Amino acid sequence: MDTGVDHAPSLPRGVSLLALVSILLAGLAAAILPSSPTPADSAAPADVFSAERAAAHIDEVASTPRVPGTPDHTAARDYLVSALEELGWRTSVQSGVGWTTGGDPPVQRGTRVGNVIAMIPGSDPTGTVVLAAHYDTVLGSPGAGDDGIGLGTTLETARALGAGPRPRNDIMVLLTDGEENGLLGSQVFSRSRSPALGPTVVLNHEARGNAGTATTFRMTSPNGLLLDALTRSPWADADSLTQLLFEALPNDTDFRNFTEAGFSGFDTAIAAGAAYYHSPLDTPDRLSRESLQQMGDTSLSTARILADTDLMTLDDGGDEVVSLVPWGLLHYPRWVEIAGAVLLLVAVAVLVVVRVRRRDATPLQILATGALTVVTGALAAALAWLPWWLAQQVSPGMAAPVAEEPYRPGPFQIAAVVAALGLLFVVAAALRRRVPGPALTCGAFLAVALLALLGTPFPGAASTLVLPVLPAVVAVLVTLLLPADAVNRRLAVLTLGALPGAVLGVRAILVSFDAGLVAGAPGAGIFVALTFAATLPLWEPILRETSIRWSALGALLLVAVCTVTAGVVNRDGATDPRQEYLWYALDTDNGSATWASPHGPRSAWSEALLTASATPLPELFPWRADESLSHGAAPVADLVPPDVEVLEDTSAGGARELRLRLSSPRGAPAVGLWVDGATATVHGATVDGQRAEPSSDFGFMFWAPGPNGIEVTLTLSVLSDRLGVRVSDLSGDLSVVPGYEPPTDRVVVQPSVVVTRALEI
Repeated sequence: MDTGVDHAPSLPRGVSLLALVSILLAGLAAAILPSSPTPADSAAPADVFSAERAAAHIDEVASTPRVPGTPDHTAARDYLVSALEELGWRTSVQSGVGWTTGGDPPVQRGTRVGNVIAMIPGSDPTGTVVLAAHYDTVLGSPGAGDDGIGLGTTLETARALGAGPRPRNDIMVLLTDGEENGLLGSQVFSRSRSPALGPTVVLNHEARGNAGTATTFRMTSPNGLLLDALTRSPWADADSLTQLLFEALPNDTDFRNFTEAGFSGFDTAIAAGAAYYHSPLDTPDRLSRESLQQMGDTSLSTARILADTDLMTLDDGGDEVVSLVPWGLLHYPRWVEIAGAVLLLVAVAVLVVVRVRRRDATPLQILATGALTVVTGALAAALAWLPWWLAQQVSPGMAAPVAEEPYRPGPFQIAAVVAALGLLFVVAAALRRRVPGPALTCGAFLAVALLALLGTPFPGAASTLVLPVLPAVVAVLVTLLLPADAVNRRLAVLTLGALPGAVLGVRAILVSFDAGLVAGAPGAGIFVALTFAATLPLWEPILRETSIRWSALGALLLVAVCTVTAGVVNRDGATDPRQEYLWYALDTDNGSATWASPHGPRSAWSEALLTASATPLPELFPWRADESLSHGAAPVADLVPPDVEVLEDTSAGGARELRLRLSSPRGAPAVGLWVDGATATVHGATVDGQRAEPSSDFGFMFWAPGPNGIEVTLTLSVLSDRLGVRVSDLSGDLSVVPGYEPPTDRVVVQPSVVVTRALEI
C-alpha cells in the first residue's frame, strides 16, 4: 500500500505507453539509420577512400595465414613493400628481435621481425603522422579482419594522401610484424624511435572480428587537439567510457608500445563478428565492406587534418572527455563532466526535497528504492548474459572457441535485452505496489546521481550516466511547476525529457553487442537499466496497472522463444563450419604422439580423438605446463626433432656458461628450449642477441628462427652433473600427420604440430 500521495493526477496509461514507444523507436532509428557509409568502388575519385581499392590489397595478403617464419609471411611482406614503392613512398624493412615475458599463459617469447616502413616528407614538418597496422597472423588464420582491414585502410589512405597536395607534416606508413606474438614489431620500432620524427601521432588500426562500427576505443592524453581532428572526420565513433572499459580487459594492441614510447594517437578497431576472430574463416569475402569504408573514411580525414596541424601544440590540448551523440562526437573538458555530475546530484536533491515536502514520498522510501535500483541493475546485467550461458551448456560447439561467440548472435541479443528489461519491469511493478510513483522515480534518479558522482575519477563514466538522465530529472522538476490538471503539458515535457535517455540508451545497448555476448550482453543489460531509469516517468503509469505475474511469464516466454530461435539458427550445419582447437604433439624420445586441445570435445569427431580426461602435458607443451588439456593417442608422424649444437661450453667457480645453436631441420616457424630446474638454475640468458629473463624454470619460444636457427647463451649454477633441457619446434600444418582428414563440417582453429625431444648436455 502506498504510504505517500502523488498530488498531481496520473498520466493516462495509453498515452504514456504511446509516448514511450515513440521515443524508443526514435532512439532505434537514430542508432541504426546512419550506421555506416556506402562502400566506394574503384572508380571513386583519386583523393577519396575506396573500400574496393582497399579490399584488393586485403584479397592479396589475406589469402593464406601470415605467420612469422613462413614463406607466406615473407611473400606478404614483399607485396606490402612493392605496393608502397609503387605509390612512390620511400620504403624500407626494419629488422630486429622483439622479446616479451608476458602472455596468457605467461611465457617468454621472441620473434625476428621485419617492420615495413614507408615515408613521404612534408613541406614544412612540425612532426610525423603515422598510419599503423600489423601484417602477421596467428597460425591457421588468413587474418582478413585481424589485421587485413588495417592493412587495407593504411595502404588506401596512403594512396589517397599521395593523390592530394603535399602535406605539411611527414607521413609514415608503419606495418608492424610480430604483433600476435606479443606486440614485438611495435616494440622494436618504439625502442629505436628516431628523434627526427619529432612529435608523433599514430593512427593504429585493429580488429577483433570482421564487421561492426570502427570505434576509436582509446587515445592518448592530452587529447584536445586529437579530438578536434577526430570530431571533424566523417563517421568517427569514440567514447571515453569505451577506453575505460578496454583498459580493464586483458586484450592489447601495438598501441601500448607506441604510447609507452611517448607517441600520441588513436587506437581504432572493429569488434563485431567475433566468431571469425583468429579463425580459418577470417577470410576477405567475410569482411564487411561497410566497416572497411567507415574505418577508411575516418582515418583519411583525420590523417589529412593532422598532416596540416602544428603538432608542436599536441600537449596544449588539455584532457577532454568524448561522447557520441546523434549529431556526431561531443567533446568537452573534464571539469565539465565533473560539473555535470554535481549538477545532476543537485537537481535530484531538489526533486527529493520537493517530493518529501509535498508528502509525495518519504526519505526512507526513496533511499530504499535507490538501493534496490542498484541491485536490480546489477542483476539485469547478469540476467542479460544468462541466455547465452545456458545455450553453451546445452551446445558448447555453438561458440567459436577463441572469442566464445556464436556466428549469428541476433536472437541472443534480443533475449538479453528482454531478460534485463523483464526483470526491471517486474521489480519496478512490484515495488510500485508498495511505494508511490514519485518515490520510485526519485530513488532511481538518486541511485544514478550517486553512481555518477562516484564515477568522476574515471573519464567518461559520469558522462555516460549524466547525459541520458539529467534531462529527465529537469523535466520532472518542470512538471512540478505546472498546474496539477495540465496533463497534456506534463506528458509533453516528460516525453521531451526522456527522449535523450532513449536515444543515447538504445544506441549504447546496440553498441555494447559489438563486444560480443560474453562481455557485451552484461554491458547491454546495464544500459537497459540506465535507459529504464531515464524513461521511468513514462513507465510509471504502465507499472501501476500491470499484472506482475503475467509480465513475468510474458518476459520468460519471450526470452525462451528468442533463446530457442538462437539455438535453431546457430545449430550445427546451419551456419559456417563449427570450430575446434586441435594440436598434435610428437615425443621423439619414446616415439609416441598425442592429440590435444585446451577445450573438451565439441563433436563426435573430436570425441574420437580426445579420449582422455584433461590433464597438464608439460613434456609435450612446456609453454603451457600448468594448463589442463584434453588429449588422446595419435598416429606417429615421421618428423625430425629440433637440433641443438653446442658451440661453446666453459665452467668456472661452480658456474657454467653454454653457447648453443637451436634450429629446426624441418623448417618449423618456431622453436623453443626449456631448462630442467632440477639440474641447473639459469642466472643469465641471451637469445639471438636479446637478453632474456633468467629463472629457475627458464624457457622460451622463438618465432622466425630462419634456416640457420638461433644462438642461445646460458649462464647457470650447476645442480647436477648433466644439464637437462627439452627442445620443441612448432608448425601449423596438420596434414603431416598420417591419416589426418579434417571433417567437412569442422575447421581447426590455430592448428599446431609440436615435435619435442629431451637431451642432456
